[in-house]
Amino acid sequence: MTTELIVFGMLSIALGGGLLYVGRHLYPRLDLSRDDLRTVRLLTAIIAGVLVLMGVGLVAVGLAT
Repeated sequence: MTTELIVFGMLSIALGGGLLYVGRHLYPRLDLSRDDLRTVRLLTAIIAGVLVLMGVGLVAVGLAT
């Protein structure tokens, strides 16, 4: 078990979840058109998804080794 991989994985998962949480509370305050807001939400979801998947992968590799 590699502790560093597990820690970085958990940090990545927390960062992805935190990004979604902050975005959810920040989006209503943005003065954007409907299409622009949809694009920003999509990009945020993609970035958060990559962070979460990367974190899960790091945790899995850390537990397997």
